[in-house]
Amino acid sequence: MPVVESNEEMKKNMRRIKKEETSKKMEADSSSEDTGAKQEISAKIDEVKDNASDKKENIQRKADETKRKLVKKVDETKEDVSNKKDEINLKLEDVKDTAGEKKDEVKQGLEDTIDEAEKQKQKLEKESEKQDMSPAEKILNDIVTRFRQGSDQINEAIVDRSEESKSSKKDIMKKPLIDVLETNDTIYIVADISGIKKDDIELGISKNRVDITATFKAEPEIEDTKFIQKERNYGKTHRKIMLSTDVKVKETKAKFKDCTLTITLPKKVEDMTKIEIEG
Repeated sequence: MPVVESNEEMKKNMRRIKKEETSKKMEADSSSEDTGAKQEISAKIDEVKDNASDKKENIQRKADETKRKLVKKVDETKEDVSNKKDEINLKLEDVKDTAGEKKDEVKQGLEDTIDEAEKQKQKLEKESEKQDMSPAEKILNDIVTRFRQGSDQINEAIVDRSEESKSSKKDIMKKPLIDVLETNDTIYIVADISGIKKDDIELGISKNRVDITATFKAEPEIEDTKFIQKERNYGKTHRKIMLSTDVKVKETKAKFKDCTLTITLPKKVEDMTKIEIEG
């Protein structure tokens, strides 16, 4: 005979069944939540992996770009160094060429100086031999002669200045202007003398001096006048020229043309007599 449950027991069974259902439902819900959490975690992990991969690619790309820039900079630096090296080599070649040219110029100048010195030496030996002197004696003789000429010119200037100071006239000195030229064998005197004729000129020549006397017209005779400026030559003017060496007086020549007096004086070579020295 079946057992009939009381109401109280039925209620307890109903509560137990309901609790079991609730528990199963909770377990099902819990399992579903775990699955969702796992999926979410997996998605986040994938996202993190993707982000990490992107960052890695960015880092690699930047590293490659930096490497390319460094390689390019190194290549440019090498090229600059190579260009600088070529430029320095070119400048060194220019310096070498310039130094070589300067060396050649100095060498040529030295050779020219040596040649000129040799020519002067030969000229001195020739002149000294012509005058029967040694080169040293020729040099000393020239020094003494020029000193004597300078002294004579100074004395002449002192005398002329004294004569001028004694004169009552205050006009400029009435002397013809002259040039004195010289070669190895001849002395030339060129004087500018205008306003007179050849017959108005007197020449006096000794072995080492030339005197030039020129006679000009008299001063103009105009009554009740006086000189405000006086530059023309009047009356006699006299000029003495000392020579650097003795000349052959008898062989001297003079020419007057176009207001210019030219005097040609051959130099005198002293005759030397050689004697034997007894032992």
